[in-house]
Amino acid sequence: MKKRLSYSALSAFGKSPNHLLRYWSKKFEPTSAMMLGSLIHKIILEPDDFDNDYAVFEGTRRGKVWEGFKAENEGKELVTIKEFDIANYVVEQTKSNKTFMDLLMRTSETEKEIRWESKGIEFKGFVDMVGDTFIADIKTTTDAGDKFQRDITYNDYKMQGAMYLECFPDKDFYIIAVEKSGAFNVQVYKFSNSMLLQGRNKYLNLTEKYKEWDGEKESYYDGIIEI
Repeated sequence: MKKRLSYSALSAFGKSPNHLLRYWSKKFEPTSAMMLGSLIHKIILEPDDFDNDYAVFEGTRRGKVWEGFKAENEGKELVTIKEFDIANYVVEQTKSNKTFMDLLMRTSETEKEIRWESKGIEFKGFVDMVGDTFIADIKTTTDAGDKFQRDITYNDYKMQGAMYLECFPDKDFYIIAVEKSGAFNVQVYKFSNSMLLQGRNKYLNLTEKYKEWDGEKESYYDGIIEI
């Protein structure tokens, strides 16, 4: 068992211990959608560090030129000019959302690592935006409207908010949903106290169950569920 958990790890455990074991053991290979999301995050939150972490290739990912480019930029994330242009277009669309831009202007720290302890378990996470009265997380999506509101429940984002607020107890929690295709809309969501309380109760309940878990494989309920 790991000594330190994250929101993603605890969320996996909430599905079943087997999900957590899978999460711990799998080799992380980001999908193209995840890579685009990370690229958008970098351009919005840490533009000054872009050249240190990314290299843009003006071609396709094959052939000797591509192999040479990889060798020259070892240690950096490599993106094509097409991927870079798409990310920049998405970022430009975010600037038309006045609420988001207000939050961004009030942001004093980005990609801040946080660590805390609960019920004897150590946790860690990264907060995208820390402002004067708030913290916020940017989520890239294909639909920032009704579908994303369903995703908030399915992905336990209220639990993520409650966990991160352990380090910022007097702040509000926002999620900025950014569409990376289609209409390229941006929607800002503020989580209510009642929603965050639900998330906190689930987070503390799962933490207690994790403490009691013996680390062995365990699926869903062993019996029959009548529906």
